[in-house]
Amino acid sequence: MARQHEQLNISLDENNIEKSATSILDVIRPQWKADNIKFKHFTEGITNKLIGCYEADKGFGSDVVLIRIYGANTDLIIDRDTEKNNIIFLSEHGLCPPLYAVFNNGVAYGFSPGETLDPESVRRYRVQIAKEMVKLHSLKPKSGARPAAGLFPKLEKWLSIAPTGYDQPEKNERFIKEVGSIDRLRKEYEELKKTIESLNAPAVMSHNDLLLKNLVYDEATDKISLIDHEYAMFNYQPYDIGNHFCEYAGVDEVDFSRYPDKEYQLQWLRTYLEEWNKQNEINSPVTDDDVYKLYTQVNKCALAAHFFWGVWALIQSKYSTIDFDYLDYAIMKLNEYFARKGEFLAL
Repeated sequence: MARQHEQLNISLDENNIEKSATSILDVIRPQWKADNIKFKHFTEGITNKLIGCYEADKGFGSDVVLIRIYGANTDLIIDRDTEKNNIIFLSEHGLCPPLYAVFNNGVAYGFSPGETLDPESVRRYRVQIAKEMVKLHSLKPKSGARPAAGLFPKLEKWLSIAPTGYDQPEKNERFIKEVGSIDRLRKEYEELKKTIESLNAPAVMSHNDLLLKNLVYDEATDKISLIDHEYAMFNYQPYDIGNHFCEYAGVDEVDFSRYPDKEYQLQWLRTYLEEWNKQNEINSPVTDDDVYKLYTQVNKCALAAHFFWGVWALIQSKYSTIDFDYLDYAIMKLNEYFARKGEFLAL
């Protein structure tokens, strides 16, 4: 049975995380001495602020508590109750560390040891990544009901709250010039929805945000951990893979030429399908047709992933207090969507 997490009526100060984090640690790590606690700040995140807390004399990695403070207005784009339940559900299956506490503006949870991936290592550990994704995708809902994909309900909601413009004149001009309008994106959404739904792909438990920094390789076990489950939900199986391939481009220095080519994808997808059959006790061999069918689905869903994060970034550009050019990111993702649209839809 999963350990019960603490529910704390505490709000942490995002501008003074270290000092305010001790109020959480007093409850979940009462044995830690205040003068022996050290903190590590993680700067890669563009949704929240994150620190690792640990005992100085034991060093980073033995018993680390991660404390995440939610970004401003991120409740508009992330269902925090669902996130909490996902962590509990996945930790029960050994697919993520436990949840220690929920507080007013964040969560405290366990740490996955290892090194986050980069554009080179993501290719080196592709087999381990495919196997770990199969484990996640093979989970069944607790209810036993057939799950529905959450992609388009989520996008529908985001489009309804996406800004139609910005208060800053220069920013608004960029938005009008590069994005056009939300009405333009709504038309794309309707077309995209028809395309993806026509694939008849199954809905599986998906991470939906497998960028390189959310993949951790542990040399001691030769395993990959999938971390940060804020966007996890049941979703189209090829979407999670397509989104992951899109993330080969990186976040801070985006280079879409890193998107895997056909030969690489076909090898990756064969590994995935072979592992899928093994995990789900399917005895038939994986055929070339099976691999190619998934390849066409994955690349069409990659379009949906670019669109998804483009709309997400438009909302973040309006509300986030994190120092990141979300509008620039939105423009890049949406431009890539339009640039690849003809090629991927023709598959």
